[in-house]
Amino acid sequence: MNTSKKLIEMTKPYWRTVTIAIVCGFMVSVLTGGIAWLVKPALDVIFVEKKYTYFQFVPFAVILLFTAKGFFHYWQQYLMKTAGLSLIRDTRNKMHDHILYMPAGYFDKETSGMLLSRVISDVTLLEALFSEVIRAAIIEVPKVVLLLGVAFYQKWDVTLMSLVLVPLLAYSTKKLGKKVKNRSLDAQNKLSLLTQSLQESITGIKVIKVFNRADYKSKKFVDENKDVFRQNRRAIKSKEIAKLLTDIMTGLALGTVLFYGGYRVMDGALTVGAFGSIITSIYLVFSPIKQIGESYTSLQRINAAIERIEYVLHTNIERSGTQKLDKFTNGITFVNVSFSYLASSSLVINNVSIHIETNELLAIVGPSGAGKTTFVSLIPRFYDVLSGSIKIDGVDIREYKLEDLRSLMGIVSQDIMLFNDTIKENISFGKPNADFKSIKEAAALAYADEFIDKLPDGYDTVIGERGLNLSGGQRQRIAIARAILKNPPILILDEATSSLDSVSESLVQQALEKLMKNRTTIVIAHRLSTIKNANRIVVIEDGMVKDIGKHDELITINETYMKLYNIYTKS
Repeated sequence: MNTSKKLIEMTKPYWRTVTIAIVCGFMVSVLTGGIAWLVKPALDVIFVEKKYTYFQFVPFAVILLFTAKGFFHYWQQYLMKTAGLSLIRDTRNKMHDHILYMPAGYFDKETSGMLLSRVISDVTLLEALFSEVIRAAIIEVPKVVLLLGVAFYQKWDVTLMSLVLVPLLAYSTKKLGKKVKNRSLDAQNKLSLLTQSLQESITGIKVIKVFNRADYKSKKFVDENKDVFRQNRRAIKSKEIAKLLTDIMTGLALGTVLFYGGYRVMDGALTVGAFGSIITSIYLVFSPIKQIGESYTSLQRINAAIERIEYVLHTNIERSGTQKLDKFTNGITFVNVSFSYLASSSLVINNVSIHIETNELLAIVGPSGAGKTTFVSLIPRFYDVLSGSIKIDGVDIREYKLEDLRSLMGIVSQDIMLFNDTIKENISFGKPNADFKSIKEAAALAYADEFIDKLPDGYDTVIGERGLNLSGGQRQRIAIARAILKNPPILILDEATSSLDSVSESLVQQALEKLMKNRTTIVIAHRLSTIKNANRIVVIEDGMVKDIGKHDELITINETYMKLYNIYTKS
């Protein structure tokens, strides 16, 4: 899609507002031309013909013209900038919604800083699309035409002499505009890296402090910030050179008019009023020409931002099936499932086939990096299998609607994600319409009520970013309460008790045992207490199922399980 089509598509929803702004802008152009036109009769009639009785009307005419011009300019600016803010708002909403539905694999490759920069910084640049680019096209261009019309009407040859360098100005602006685009794109890419670095410094502050790496992170940020500064400075340099050229051209044009036009006045070929009108018109015309040039360089910066925005918006979203899934009766089946995170990388899951019965408690154990978390991540379709299939009730999960599939599942993972909201909102996140009584019951079952009731605002306590105002064990119990409230038929526990002390683990284990009754539960754990009551234990190594059985069987036949068991009992 070329630039013009992109701009039309992006701005189409706001053209009702823009149309009113265009009318106001056209009036500004007409009134600006009127001011230039007024110079001739004011000078010729009043000062040359010495009809001083008309002089009393000139101040009122000037006041009226400038007041009207200011009024229309106000509304034109207000409406254009409102349209620009609307574009920013809607584009950010669109990008955020798109990001929510992109595959989980995208976030393994793209940094959060890059995404933040595109949603916040790049989108902000779009405001200039209305306030500068479109404004110049529909307001400044007519202003130039009207002012030149006034000047040519007075004396075409004098006017033409002043414009001989305009083609050179246009060519220079075009060349500089391309430089601005490339340098702006580089600056925006480097700003993404800077955003990522800042985010890491904030979220990793404790790690930075404990390893005494503040100096290193400071130097790294300074270097990255310097790169952003350099690229922005280069873009500004190109943009300001374009302004400088316009100022030089304005001076040359006015000098030409004064030199050539002055002689025409002296030889009687041009009246003083017409000469004044031409000078005024030429002086006024270079202001919109300057703005047109600036809008072109702004357009190049906007194009660079649009390229980065479209990279996100054109990323494929998750593909959902069409079949409804409103019940779960016949278990989960892996059929020759293989998976790798990158097409060229080695398999993380290698030809796994297993059937998980309804209401079964299945434990998964294996050494670090064996593929345990990847195995459970395939069930809610955070990733799609490379080959083979996963079936629920005999149907490939890719055939089901994603919303229906995930509504069957509750997940409590090692990496707890809580939101900067109240405890009540975090617990009810998976069931937003839950009443307060149900929320409290879920918290009680997770043994979270004991610390919630001691907080100053109880369930209305805001827990901070990622729940950092709570301890690790408290965060984990909030996450468990969230899963309890959702009450899903399939429960996935990925190291769900890893951050708990022995007392909290004992309490939460009791809650989990209640929660796991009458539902299909898949447990990944490094503590024996979590898996000792499992119906079956699956030993995964190098992405493959090595053995399946109960604890008493595996301890005698599987060397990997035996080693893990010895580690678990010593931990």
